[in-house]
Amino acid sequence: MVESTYTADPASETAATASPVTRKVRIRSIDTLRGVALLGILLMNIIAFGLPYASYFNPVFDSNLEGINLSTYIAMDIFVEGSMRGIFSMLFGAGFLLFITKPDANEDLVRGLYFRRTVLLILIGVFNAYILVWPGDILFTYGVAGLLLYVFRHYSAKKLALVSGIIFAFLAILHTASQMYPRELHGEVLEIEALPASTELNQEQQQTIAEWDTFLDQQFFTPELAEQDLQIRKGGYIETFQFLVLFNLIIQTVGLVASGLWDALAMMLLGMAFMKWGIFNASRSMKFYLGMFVIGFGTGLPINYFEVNAFVSSGFQIYWEAASRPTYDLGRLLVAIGYIGLIMMVCKSGILHLLRSALASVGQMALTNYLSQSLICNAIFMGWGFNLLGELDRFQIYYVVLGVWLFQLIVSPIWLRYFRFGPAEWLWRSLTYKNKQQWRLRAA
Repeated sequence: MVESTYTADPASETAATASPVTRKVRIRSIDTLRGVALLGILLMNIIAFGLPYASYFNPVFDSNLEGINLSTYIAMDIFVEGSMRGIFSMLFGAGFLLFITKPDANEDLVRGLYFRRTVLLILIGVFNAYILVWPGDILFTYGVAGLLLYVFRHYSAKKLALVSGIIFAFLAILHTASQMYPRELHGEVLEIEALPASTELNQEQQQTIAEWDTFLDQQFFTPELAEQDLQIRKGGYIETFQFLVLFNLIIQTVGLVASGLWDALAMMLLGMAFMKWGIFNASRSMKFYLGMFVIGFGTGLPINYFEVNAFVSSGFQIYWEAASRPTYDLGRLLVAIGYIGLIMMVCKSGILHLLRSALASVGQMALTNYLSQSLICNAIFMGWGFNLLGELDRFQIYYVVLGVWLFQLIVSPIWLRYFRFGPAEWLWRSLTYKNKQQWRLRAA
């Protein structure tokens, strides 16, 4: 890939006072891709909304995992898991780069605005996690990662990609390490279980069985916790809030340091590199994007299939969950690249104009739409809403996804006919610049 000299895109060119991006200079291909990623994320998040949280990581916690439910799990794990979140992360990285590289603005002013904006994103993530009771929130992690991104603002695209690759390699080592011990231990257990029933186990074999049982008991997600989760969330808001406080604290501390931060940082750095290479603004050739599509899907999907097949064949053993798959990040990254190539080809071709326009509107209001997904899904599934939590099979929860998609694809374009920003975007910008932003569009 030939590295192009990066010049800030028109979407980042603002006055020296460092004001927000105007409606006329937005990059529609980025908005379209962001809209696809935002809607795609719900394909995975809906699992934690409509089923036990544990089912997000392991479908063995589903009440029914046969037939179409199993097929649904396999399809989502191969085509969606991690890839849409990866694209969303890349675009946040690209967005941070656009904000930082305002060519005519005072550098000290931009730096102050950048860190205020990033801290505000962390606070919005806290609001989403605790007040909107969504422990799957990603904004908190993006905000923390954003604080680190500033260090890399002057890196070339190649250096950004290199640092991203190093982090991915580190994650692969972590995934591999987390798989080795339980996989080896379970293999020994299977050998013992294959012995004739009349076999008297020696002390070492008994210790192996006990060690495996202890390992399973020490896992965060257990059948007992999954059932408790359902019962509490089918109750009132206060009970759910109290139940999730510790859960959120663990995710935003231990989970953040163990993997979440590095996951987001690797993708965001790569997103900055892609932005500098001109990939996200659909300025590369159709041949280039076709190559991304073919190579990404052609290599990523087989990797994902191998992982999922191993998981299913193992009887959904914990050591084949996503966080323990050595090639997890490689597979999801390649599939994400395939999707990026596909969407950029669609943007360059000019086809599907109405759909692209609607997706771009969804992407332009990504923060509002992301938060509204928490509101809508909680209203549908929680006990204080329609109380459908645990009542639908895995394949049935995707009817809800379709409904949310249609709602956001219809409402977002209508909203932007009258307003410059979504409500959450308006608040974020107003607080960032300490100035109430013009919200309504002026009549022509």
